[in-house]
Amino acid sequence: MPIIPGQDPNEAYEIGHMPAREHDLPPDWWTVFCNGIPVHHCAPSRRDLAERYATDPDYRLSLIRTKLHDR
Repeated sequence: MPIIPGQDPNEAYEIGHMPAREHDLPPDWWTVFCNGIPVHHCAPSRRDLAERYATDPDYRLSLIRTKLHDR
């Protein structure tokens, strides 16, 4: 799929912290948001994984778990 200038799907992802009242995670965990919706959480020391999740579509696909018979 070619990337159309100005319509990069990775631009929909942002990295930040969720307010403590909205989740059960400690407030220093990194949260990846897609169009404002939290989709992935990373430990405080692993911001690199949050950035990789936000920028690498292949990495996002690799995290999807499938059943053995679906492979």
